[in-house]
Amino acid sequence: MADFEPTGETGVPGSEAQPMNFVQRLGGVFFEPQKTFEDINRKPSWLGIFLIVCALALASMYVLQTRMDHETYMRKALRMSSFTRNLPEEQIQKIVTQPQGAFQRYSQWVFAPVGVLVAYLITAGVFLLVFVLLGAAITFKKSLAISVWGMAPPGIIMTLLGILFMYVKDPETLDLNPAGNIASNLGMLVSSKEHPAISSLLSSLDLFSFWTIFLLATGYVAISNRKLTMGKSVAAIVAMWAIWVLGKAGFSALWG
Repeated sequence: MADFEPTGETGVPGSEAQPMNFVQRLGGVFFEPQKTFEDINRKPSWLGIFLIVCALALASMYVLQTRMDHETYMRKALRMSSFTRNLPEEQIQKIVTQPQGAFQRYSQWVFAPVGVLVAYLITAGVFLLVFVLLGAAITFKKSLAISVWGMAPPGIIMTLLGILFMYVKDPETLDLNPAGNIASNLGMLVSSKEHPAISSLLSSLDLFSFWTIFLLATGYVAISNRKLTMGKSVAAIVAMWAIWVLGKAGFSALWG
């Protein structure tokens, strides 16, 4: 009998999975999230998907500002803030009619990507703390990669749909928040002006939020090397999400 010699061919039992390139990851996170997050566990890179999210965020801002005149945009922005929504009309008129300096015109284009990155960093830090306390040996680098890849796909689809609806809807009825232009949550059932807390709470019951929870839970199970169960991961993420939702509702009730 001839001696057995390894052939070096891939695909044999026990062979290591082939690494995915960026395009494969981008498609996989939508259609094969578990396999994709296992690949991210091996190489926790996230810059490519982050740049896509930032580019779409800037595109959304551009479309909104070209579809809506400056005064309407400023009035809606002032009404969105709890600190300026109750300003008297003469003060609002003064704000919307005063000339804008270069910093006011261009600062949001710089701060928007920075804001996205800060949101990812905070999310990664919070979940790192939670899952380390639950016994998972994960690193901040992997936690950040999972946060970006877990939150990006729903954000990408939401932004694309938001841009589409910006071109379809009457500019006067557009919401400055892209998600507000999509009927994907229960916030439309009540008036945000009359019932700010209830509106904030119902707006969080969103299909994209549930998708995000699923992706994040799948991702953290993958980077924990199966030390976390899917049930434990979902429970931890839902708990953090519930605290965030209730905090927003409470703030709206206090300042609305």
